[in-house]
Amino acid sequence: MSREEVKKQIEEEDNYHYHDELFYTGEGDLLDTAEGRAKFCRLNETTVFRKKDPGAWNNYIWVFNNKGVGMTIKKQSRVDPKLMECIDYDADGNEVSKSYDPA
Repeated sequence: MSREEVKKQIEEEDNYHYHDELFYTGEGDLLDTAEGRAKFCRLNETTVFRKKDPGAWNNYIWVFNNKGVGMTIKKQSRVDPKLMECIDYDADGNEVSKSYDPA
């Protein structure tokens, strides 16, 4: 499959564009590792990002990025779907705190 075909397939399946900030071709997800989260925090502007949550049908993962300072990642709790799991990370991608908000 050519690079252009891969881009087109991604855009069709996930309704994302290849150049989106959360696009990542490595194993797993960019936000799965401390190094990936640190890179994301450092390179992206202070804003809110979202992407489809592969672990929860019809839901999104929300990333609240504060450039160079830290980020909060919110996603639906796997234990109680009525709650959003909110994990705060520092600029190095290390977990600082975890809390739960109503979905």
